[in-house]
Amino acid sequence: MTHEQNARIAQAVQMLTAQLDAAKVLSSGPAYDEARHVFNAAVTRSPAVIVLCESTGDVQSSVRAAMSCGLSLSVRAGGHDWAGRALQGELVVDLTRMRHVSVEGRVATVGGGATSMEVAEAAHPYGLAAVTGTMGCVGMAGLTLGGGYGPLTGRFGMASDNLLGAEVVLADGRVVRTDATHEPDLFWALRGGGGNFGVVTSLRVQLHPVADVSAGVVAFPWEQARSVFKAYDDMVATIPDELTLSPGFFPDPDGKPTVIMLHAWCGDRREDERVLDEVKGLGAPSMVQVGRTSPAQMLKDADPMVLNGLSRIVRTVTLAKLEPGAVEALIDGMEHRSSPLSWIGLHPFHGVGERIPLESTAFGLRARHFMLGIFAAWEPGEDAPHRAWADAVEAVLKPYALPSAYPNYFGPDRPEQAAQAYGQNTARLLRIKGHYDPNGVFAATSLPVLA
Repeated sequence: MTHEQNARIAQAVQMLTAQLDAAKVLSSGPAYDEARHVFNAAVTRSPAVIVLCESTGDVQSSVRAAMSCGLSLSVRAGGHDWAGRALQGELVVDLTRMRHVSVEGRVATVGGGATSMEVAEAAHPYGLAAVTGTMGCVGMAGLTLGGGYGPLTGRFGMASDNLLGAEVVLADGRVVRTDATHEPDLFWALRGGGGNFGVVTSLRVQLHPVADVSAGVVAFPWEQARSVFKAYDDMVATIPDELTLSPGFFPDPDGKPTVIMLHAWCGDRREDERVLDEVKGLGAPSMVQVGRTSPAQMLKDADPMVLNGLSRIVRTVTLAKLEPGAVEALIDGMEHRSSPLSWIGLHPFHGVGERIPLESTAFGLRARHFMLGIFAAWEPGEDAPHRAWADAVEAVLKPYALPSAYPNYFGPDRPEQAAQAYGQNTARLLRIKGHYDPNGVFAATSLPVLA
């Protein structure tokens, strides 16, 4: 680090400690080391300054200090971006202390650092549920801003479709509040365009009257993989909105591959057994663990799939349908994975989300599809073979893939996916980016780059 850089960092720290409690401004020590830890052990970045924000005012001070001193800036909310972009700035605006969630009517006001679990737990006493992802540990803001596939998306749309408004600190330190009638362009961009326009300090999220769901896992032996996926592909052609059935190839406790179906039925409880029987009928299950549970408990049960302390790389493609060649590529990839901890998962997109007009939000794909994630995971160490495995599976699936990709999964090393992710919404999204963040301060997820 140069003398000039050190001087700019020291100036920023001086500005911040003059305005904030010095204990919130971290540049070394145990609290700093804890704050720079994220779920992906392969991310070992050491930002110059991490500011533990507790209010919108703290965020404003942090942004203004970074801009005044010429420091690059990034935002940590949940910290589950596999590429570690939460820590890529010289100054990190850390929102993990801003985790308040309040419920009024059927609306939750959610702090920028709150997890999906915290939102689900706050909604549950009212017999309500939020549209979240599959796991409770993931930050609600990042999930929502980038799209948000999950167990309730068939019935209620993406998490981004359920965003009602937000408070945002812009790069000049101003606070704006946006919804369908206030700063409507910004509101449009936030629903699928990622956290690329400012620091989202709070969200207003639509809640739905779902007190419990029939949820769990149905597993099938590996030798049934082809027949189960064929039956599943036939089934999803007429799947009801209330059923989200997410297939995957996952290691069993011995590290051997198995086929799983993450089952979530949010319809009439009198139909629980009939719907589950259809799912079990995809093959001869080796395990069925499904029952009525709260949306919060459903997320909690899925969290062990994310093992702490592992290194990770994620690749993603989008499939219009499960063609036999694509299924063969997935099976072969799982059988030849470089680590027994790696897995492949698919999120189906159907129901309410596909009936929302494409131009209504920034999210770039409304046709029925499967969003596929290739999750390389390994004990910390050499990453080359695992990166090669994930890249190889991605490459062999490309002939079957749509020209689209999920912003929350592709990394900064996939500019070709960023170029395709937003389809016909690209031009408007980039115009809004130019208006609200003309200097490109915020880069939470990758955006297309104009030639």
